Amino acid sequence: LLPERDMAALPAWVGRWPAVAGLLLLVWLEVVSEVASAPQQLVAVVALYLVATIAGSVVLGGEVWRRQVDPIWNVFRLYGKMAPVQRTATGLALAWPGAELAAFDETDTAYTTPQSETGFVIALLWVTSYDGFVATPGWEGLAGPLVRAGLPPELTYFGALLAGYALFLGAYWWASKLVRRVGDSYLSTATIATAFAPALVPIAAGYHLGHYLPYLLRLAPTTAVVATAPLSPPLDLPVLSLPGWFGIVGPVAVLVGHVLAVWVAHSRAFDLFTGQLQPIRSQYPYVLVMVLYTITGLWLLAQPTIQTPFL
Repeated sequence: LLPERDMAALPAWVGRWPAVAGLLLLVWLEVVSEVASAPQQLVAVVALYLVATIAGSVVLGGEVWRRQVDPIWNVFRLYGKMAPVQRTATGLALAWPGAELAAFDETDTAYTTPQSETGFVIALLWVTSYDGFVATPGWEGLAGPLVRAGLPPELTYFGALLAGYALFLGAYWWASKLVRRVGDSYLSTATIATAFAPALVPIAAGYHLGHYLPYLLRLAPTTAVVATAPLSPPLDLPVLSLPGWFGIVGPVAVLVGHVLAVWVAHSRAFDLFTGQLQPIRSQYPYVLVMVLYTITGLWLLAQPTIQTPFL
């Protein structure tokens, strides 16, 4: 086992911001490089990630590295809360998808700050949208003039990544301030934002499922064939042809994710606020933001997909 070090190795204000930066950088690297189509690059990235994980766990301690720095661990930490099967102290138990998010609370741990916990959830929501946005004709029309003016494509994609994240985070923080005002609450904006951030996870999970499920199913036969002969796969690889009606699965997944998000937010509101009207009034700003996030996801799913331009 790797040795555990004192939490003083990282200042308290750091929280999960390193994981936020790591997630944004990984998605940017996937977009601007050939890591998704070049096996050699993929192996190199995985090897570097493995070396960084081992080194970081030795220097900081495994728990600190996982919870504060490792973006992949934090992604599965949140998406795992959506699973219908949960691990408990007595074993495995069935649960409604999203039920764990309604009771999810890590604000009292030593590994996070309210702002960084919220920041990672928003980053997870944004990168799922960013990955789809940069493969749409709309992005080609928006970024084209900048690239033709001499701005490096990699920098253009990086700027869009940061700008979109700031926009998503700003919209959510603005809604949290409105919740504090509309709900007439003495709680700080940071506390309210952190308390309701898990309610956004179902929206990210719904878009993630709707966007990537077709790829998973189409390439499932390819994966099975390559797994039998990984060093010498056949040239003619099978690909599953999906029926026409399967196109409805993506929008349905996004809408179901939105419904679960509203339910989780509603449940958390009654835990956070008192009375009957205060929890309901507090949800008006968040419902508006959730609708905007969901509309964005549906719009991206409806757009034709093109190869990443300018790269």
